[in-house]
Amino acid sequence: MAGSTTVVDQNRRRPAQFLHAYGTFVMGIFMMALVGGLGALLLYLWPASSMEAGKVVWTGLNETIALAIVMISGALGSFIHIANSFTSFVGNRRLSASWVWWFLLRAPMGSALALVVYFILRSGFLLDGGLGTQLSPFGIAAIGAVVGIASKQIIDKLRNVADTTFNTNEDDMRVDKL
Repeated sequence: MAGSTTVVDQNRRRPAQFLHAYGTFVMGIFMMALVGGLGALLLYLWPASSMEAGKVVWTGLNETIALAIVMISGALGSFIHIANSFTSFVGNRRLSASWVWWFLLRAPMGSALALVVYFILRSGFLLDGGLGTQLSPFGIAAIGAVVGIASKQIIDKLRNVADTTFNTNEDDMRVDKL
């Protein structure tokens, strides 16, 4: 990869290419733009609220907006994980070029996973009205953000559950395993 230095990674015994300052700078700018854009989009889509008979009423919150809020919040939650990892790698001068795609795909993964979890929980957990009939954008955003932050752990746990539930040895017979 252009703009990188080759160093032997002692754990894998093969060359690891660390990003130069330019690549690190570009990644940092990308991450700042990502969080700024996601935050602005969330603020733009956030529904208005008012008080009626002592209850909060959300206007402009439909299913499309709810889906957008959960996806954006999932990406923001993943951003927290991305930013934490990025600053640790950069601070330790260990940001390898092989991690670039991990950083780029983490927010979309958090967004997609938040959407899946939202679909699972949508059956009544996120209701806000007095009779349990109105969605709460705060509940939607909270679910999305928490799922985004914990996306790696959730994916790992779902993989463990699937492996335990649907245990097969077919993967052992594959030449090119994932």
